[in-house]
Amino acid sequence: MLQRTLALIIGLVGVVVAFIINLLYSFLHVLGRTAGITNDQSHFFWGLIVIFIGLVGSLFALFIPTVGVVLLVVAAIAFFFIAGWWALLASPFLLIAALLAYRYNRARQSVYHPNQQEMTR
Repeated sequence: MLQRTLALIIGLVGVVVAFIINLLYSFLHVLGRTAGITNDQSHFFWGLIVIFIGLVGSLFALFIPTVGVVLLVVAAIAFFFIAGWWALLASPFLLIAALLAYRYNRARQSVYHPNQQEMTR
């Protein structure tokens, strides 16, 4: 239970950091476009979708670890497409949370249950 709770907390920290990066990244691109510095488009909406996926993944890590792992990894990778190298500040939190949830899930599956038949017979 401690690993799942830790995965939830670290995932939520990653989501907050990703949200701040998404806000700053989008805001600076809007200011740059206004000043005529850059023509890059802002990806704020897509960034919010990726952040929402990370939020759902971190919440699922507590109850359904397998689904949480998949969503956290997808959000961590997808954030690189949104924020570029700035994702290095947020994605490690999401990946560490996914690793903790995965480790819990693997440990839970390897526990022998007495009413389970042996597979080696």
